[in-house]
Amino acid sequence: MYSILPYQIAYGPISTLIILYILELHGTVIDASYAITLGYAVSIPASILWGYAIDTYNKRRSLILISFCGLLLSLVMLFLFRSVLDAILIYGFMSFAIAANATPINLLVMDNNPEKLWEKGFSKLQMLSSLGMTIGLLFAFFVTGFFPITELILFLVPFCIAAIVLTVFINEERAEKVRRSLISYPIAFASRLISKPLFFLRLPPINMIKNFANSLKFNSMKRNYLNTLYLGILIFYVGGSIFNTAYPAGLKEAGLTTYSIFGIIFAGVAMQVIFFQIFPLVAHNRNRKEVAAGSLVVRSVAYFMISMIFVFFGQDIGVIGNIILYSIGSGVAYSIFYTVLNVLLFEAIGKDKRGRKLGLYSGLVGVGSISGSLLAGYLSFYVSYWFAFLVAGFLTLYAAHIMMSLKEFEIPKKEAMSIGKT
Repeated sequence: MYSILPYQIAYGPISTLIILYILELHGTVIDASYAITLGYAVSIPASILWGYAIDTYNKRRSLILISFCGLLLSLVMLFLFRSVLDAILIYGFMSFAIAANATPINLLVMDNNPEKLWEKGFSKLQMLSSLGMTIGLLFAFFVTGFFPITELILFLVPFCIAAIVLTVFINEERAEKVRRSLISYPIAFASRLISKPLFFLRLPPINMIKNFANSLKFNSMKRNYLNTLYLGILIFYVGGSIFNTAYPAGLKEAGLTTYSIFGIIFAGVAMQVIFFQIFPLVAHNRNRKEVAAGSLVVRSVAYFMISMIFVFFGQDIGVIGNIILYSIGSGVAYSIFYTVLNVLLFEAIGKDKRGRKLGLYSGLVGVGSISGSLLAGYLSFYVSYWFAFLVAGFLTLYAAHIMMSLKEFEIPKKEAMSIGKT
């Protein structure tokens, strides 16, 4: 599990880095959105392909090595080939390679620990992952205070090498668990979705997709609990991707330094990590649907206020205000919502056709992320950044409304699954 620490240090700053790097190469926010869109688009078939690979060959260490080596190669290529098109294509390749590591790492925790120690093992895994991402952003914050962003790419390479070296020592002789076991246990399920929400045990059949599509019609009476949850998830990811893609570019275009931008993103991720640890401890006996809706309302308000900062202050936006609002919206509110979402989703998929239901969920995450990141580029470029943030806020508010409407539904008792404190 310790290989996750240097890996996340190297990978943690990448989503912000690639956007700022493309702008540094004189690309536009549309070019940056193409890179993020390609990354999401590639991740879907990659998740399916790597899933089949681990089912067929049952090689945890090999897939983790492929993933980490792919990240290393991508960083080297980003440093060497400095054009906008190269950056977009390299980020797509990186996203393909990165998709290989989430499932085998989670399975190794289950393979090498008795079931009674899984909760402790997954908690440690999430702690190392969160710590690595936080350190990575803090590292990027300090490095970009002294060096250009192109040099930051090179400084991340040693961490990637360290992760590869640690992976060589993984012992996978006891590998017994299969991918399907990850959705049978609450703590394994939550850990897998936190590491990467794209998880295809089975592709959803056409009739399941049609059923969900039909439930979106305003005059349809077929919308049930799970389809309503799916709709909320889809809208949430569209809004979130619009904001997350446009925000670093907007800060850069408004005149903030790369150093300041990484500082803002670091503050948000640090708050996210803290509340991922705190919230489950204080959330017992709370109405999950109300908590989910409330956290999204807070997130939308943060988006609205950031939008207004861009409207009224333009090129003179401040760092402190953005740190506070981003920490609330993408830190506190996101961690609360995502923790509750895992609980609601685990309950909603029940015991019947779990692989297909999870496949549809992952597909909607992908569709929402792709469409949101693509919209971000065009809304920001042809209208304004503040308008993109405003749209993201309204979509998030609508997702909150959908989550609150879940109170009208009850999960059939025969399908409900208890998840205890997870």
